[in-house]
Amino acid sequence: MGNNGETILPLIQSNSPFGAIERKISFRYLRSKKNQGGVGLISLISFICIMLAIAAMIIIMSIMNGFRDEMINLTIGSEGHMFVASSNPEPNKQYIELLEKDLSSLSGIEGAFQFTQNFTGIQANSQFGLAKVIGISPDNLKDFELVVSNIIEGSIQKPLSSLKQENMITIGLGLANSFGLKVGDSIVIYSPNSRQTISGPMPIKKSYTIGAIFKLGLYQADLSNIYMDIDQASLLFNKGLHSGEIQIRLSNPDELDKIRNEILNIIDKPVFIQSWKDRNASTATALRTEQIAMRFIFMVVVIIAVFPVLASMIMLVKNKSKDIAVLRTLGVSRAAILRIFFMTGVSIGSVGTFSGVLLGILFCSNVDHIQSALEFVTGVELFPEDVYQLSGGIPSKVIWVEVFGVAFWGFLISALATFFPALTASRIDPVDALRYD
Repeated sequence: MGNNGETILPLIQSNSPFGAIERKISFRYLRSKKNQGGVGLISLISFICIMLAIAAMIIIMSIMNGFRDEMINLTIGSEGHMFVASSNPEPNKQYIELLEKDLSSLSGIEGAFQFTQNFTGIQANSQFGLAKVIGISPDNLKDFELVVSNIIEGSIQKPLSSLKQENMITIGLGLANSFGLKVGDSIVIYSPNSRQTISGPMPIKKSYTIGAIFKLGLYQADLSNIYMDIDQASLLFNKGLHSGEIQIRLSNPDELDKIRNEILNIIDKPVFIQSWKDRNASTATALRTEQIAMRFIFMVVVIIAVFPVLASMIMLVKNKSKDIAVLRTLGVSRAAILRIFFMTGVSIGSVGTFSGVLLGILFCSNVDHIQSALEFVTGVELFPEDVYQLSGGIPSKVIWVEVFGVAFWGFLISALATFFPALTASRIDPVDALRYD
C-alpha cells in the first residue's frame, strides 16, 4: 500500500467507536458534491422536510392547546369545576351549610357555595324567549373572575341608586342584544310554579332590573345566562327552599378525579357529583379526540418527512460502495462502517429536529405578530372575533413536555430510517464491490 497505507493503517487500528476518524469520514460524505458521489442536495431537502414537519407539529399542537385552554376557561369560567347535590330532594338548611363547610375545608378546593340553576321563559319589550337563570350570592359571583372582568356595562359591585341588591340581575350581551335591553331596563322572568286565582291557575312571574351586562366570548353563555341573587331565585323557582346544590371551584381543574374521591370519603350521606366534563360531555370528548388525532397525524407527518432521508442514505450507500470496499480492505470493521453511515443520516435528523423545534417555538411566541402581518398583506381578517370568539387573536400555548416528545419521536424515527441503509452498507462485500474495477 506504500506510504499512504502505512499512514492510514495506524489511524484505523487506533480508531474508537464514534471516534474522530469515523466522524470525519461521516461528515465528509454528508458534504460531498454530486460529482463526488455525494447526496448534498438531497440531504438539504431531507433537512428541510424534517425541520418543517417538526415545526408544523409544534405549531399545530400549541395552537390546539391554546384553543383547548381558551374553551375550557370560557366553559368553566362562567360555571364551577364540580357540582355536588344531596340525594334528598328537600335537604334541610343545616345539612346544606354543613356540607358546604366540609367541602370548603378540603385541600385543592378554592371555594364551595350554594347555587341554583333553572331554565325558564323570559319576557321583555313584547318579546318572549328562554334563559338559564343561575342563583348565586353576589359575594360568590364576584369570585367568578371571568364574569367580573368581562362586565361591559353596569356593575355587580353595588346596586343602582334606590335599588336593592336582590332586585338586580346580570345578563349576557347576546341576550341583551336579542331583546334590545340595556342597564336599567326591566325584564320579566317566569316561574314554573303557578298560583290559583278566581279565573284559574296563573303563572308566577316577577320583574327584575338589569344591573350589569357581561360578554364572556362563549356564545351560549352570552345568549342565555342570567345571574341573580340565590335567595330571590329560590323564592321564584322553589318557593323559598334551597335545592341543596353546591358548586365547587378547584385550584387545579385537572384534579377532578382526585377531589371526587376525597369528597366521597368525607361525606357519609349519598350525594350526586358531577364535573364540568360531565355537563359538557360533547365539548370534553371533542377536545380529547382532537388531542389523540393530532398525535396520530404527527406520527404520519414525521414518517413521511423521513422518506427523503431514507432515499438519500440509500443513494449514498450505493454511490460509496467502492469507498466502503477500500475501507474494509484497510481493516475497517463492519460495525465501524455501520456507525459512519448511521452518523451521516442521524446528523440530518438531529439538526433538522433541533431547527424545527426552534422554528416552531419562535412561531408560537410571535403568532400574534405573524397573524397581523398576514392580515396586512392579504387585507382579510383571518379569525373574525364574531365567528371564532377569539378576542385576543390566535391562542397559543407551548407545553414543553409535548415539545420534547415531538423532538424525541422525530429524532427516533429519522434514526430508525437511517439505521437500515447503514446496516446494508456494513454488509457490502469488498470483493464484489471491487471485482470489476
